[in-house]
Amino acid sequence: MSFLNDIRVVDATRLLPGGFCTMLLSDMGASVVKVEQPGLGDYMRSTPPTVEGVSPVHSTVNRNKLSIGVNLKSKQGKLILHRLVRSADVFVEGFRPGAMERLGFSFDDVRRTNRRIIYCSISAFGQRESISSTPGHDINFQAIAGTLGYPGKAQVPLLQLSDLVSGTYAALAIVGAIAGRKRGVHIDVPIAPSLLSWTVLPASSYFVTGRSPKRGESLIFGSTPYYNVYATSDGGHVAVAAIEQEFWHNLLSVVGAPELEELRFGTQKERRRVSKRLAEIFASKTRDQWAELLEGKETCSSPVASVGEALESAWAQRTGVLARIPGDGRVLDWPVHVRPGRRKKRQTSAPTLGRDTGAILSSLGYGPAEVERLKRVGAVE
Repeated sequence: MSFLNDIRVVDATRLLPGGFCTMLLSDMGASVVKVEQPGLGDYMRSTPPTVEGVSPVHSTVNRNKLSIGVNLKSKQGKLILHRLVRSADVFVEGFRPGAMERLGFSFDDVRRTNRRIIYCSISAFGQRESISSTPGHDINFQAIAGTLGYPGKAQVPLLQLSDLVSGTYAALAIVGAIAGRKRGVHIDVPIAPSLLSWTVLPASSYFVTGRSPKRGESLIFGSTPYYNVYATSDGGHVAVAAIEQEFWHNLLSVVGAPELEELRFGTQKERRRVSKRLAEIFASKTRDQWAELLEGKETCSSPVASVGEALESAWAQRTGVLARIPGDGRVLDWPVHVRPGRRKKRQTSAPTLGRDTGAILSSLGYGPAEVERLKRVGAVE
């Protein structure tokens, strides 16, 4: 996408929330420079599993970006970052409140260098909350926001929802600030509240009943036979969302149980009877057998896929959500298409730590001898 072709972003974050935010900006055309700690870099570089020391998480989230290793505790390193932000449009940081101020790069500090800077902070609960100084990661924020154990037993989550939600909100707010920019602004994105704001359905249920919703208490939580998940004979599952009458009618026709149609809005006892009967029917065949029988029948039913099956699916290949980058292999890609006249940008590999340090310093006015001196004293990598 070329929406943000003229936008320059300085990314001083590490880990997923900030990285995902600037990945989205990069996918929309922005030029992103990662400012990384020499010798260590972004922690996502070592996120398992790794292949020959390279993490596919890093390859995905940091594609299309440049990397410069800068020691922000050194005087020379601070001067370099000030030069970077002087010509930048956006500055993103993801540290605990107070950390950037101690380094001399708070919003007020950076705004003195660049009056039009869009400065985005991502932290646990926001810059004004003292609890944001408490360390935490996605599993902690999901636990606090009520999603980790919802709607059943708490488990280590497969999706890093709080990281991804906050990163998305950060990118959205930045794009909004770019669209309406008149002066420098500080965007304060809290991770846990961002995730809590996505609990629209369970939160609405709580506001009405005063109780946290449980599985099987209402339509959206599995109380009805036409919006549920059914096990198949091979241990797989089929998801059914035949809420509309026509889909319910079609489903019962396919599974051979038309006598259940009038019980769609029956009593609780009748609905339990329908659910039990459907469970017996779905348990009579494998998941893939049901997938074949239900395909194209307008039943609003789907086989439950694994992550691997979804990635290898025909629709994933066709829709462009996957890309292959030389040196990095397959990565997830920007899923949005826009027409006419806008094409996806050519993907470039995620940078090694400090891969672009020389070129970035040269663009800031540093000569070759000065670049070598800065490397020798440990100010950059």
